[in-house]
Amino acid sequence: MSGEPERPVDEQASPVKLDVSLCKACGICIELCPTHVFDATEMGEAVVARPGDCTHCLLCELHCPDFAIEVRRKEKKSATGTAQALDEAEESPEENAGRVYAALASAKSERTAEVTGDQHRCAADHEEN
Repeated sequence: MSGEPERPVDEQASPVKLDVSLCKACGICIELCPTHVFDATEMGEAVVARPGDCTHCLLCELHCPDFAIEVRRKEKKSATGTAQALDEAEESPEENAGRVYAALASAKSERTAEVTGDQHRCAADHEEN
């Protein structure tokens, strides 16, 4: 074992490219990914574990402070049946921003619920003593 994170068999086919030499194991991509594409190694470094689950939402790429992630853009079939790279987004920037905001708000509310639950348990323990 070389200690290097395990890579998908066909990295070229993966929509997510992760440069482990730039990754500082902050965990932001793991936390933000709505489809749980990433897993963490024992050292906390991100690994693209489920590339087929990627929805190309770009949350990981846009929020990576180390610029270690690149999400390859989707290809769209044209009327002639050939694939071409998307120059224009499938959805408007406003729709994409709304979806991203909803994902971030959901993650924040989940964390808030966890903290609130911990505070209630702490208060209940305090009252018992």
